[in-house]
Amino acid sequence: MVSTEQILNKRKRVSKKNKKSWRKNTEIQDVEKFLEAKLREERTGGNPMEKKNKDLFYIDKSDIFQTTKSKLASMKCHSDLQIDTRVAPVVGREKQWYQRRVRDTTI
Repeated sequence: MVSTEQILNKRKRVSKKNKKSWRKNTEIQDVEKFLEAKLREERTGGNPMEKKNKDLFYIDKSDIFQTTKSKLASMKCHSDLQIDTRVAPVVGREKQWYQRRVRDTTI
């Protein structure tokens, strides 16, 4: 006689001829659980209890935040704030516009 465990564990035979039946008749929960666990481990970097302190923490000794005035002066973003001597200043534009308006109205 067949036990109930063997009946439950028996694989169901279905046709997987097209994509719809593949999606309907395949069980992928165990694969999804494994992939979720793998992605979580990659995101978090693994179990922190298994790592050493030197792997978890480090002291940043770079001089990125130690800038001098010469470095600030040579930065491209600060060069936009400097006066550009190659461009001539616009002078008397309002005066010329007003003179033309007065001249046109008097004629």
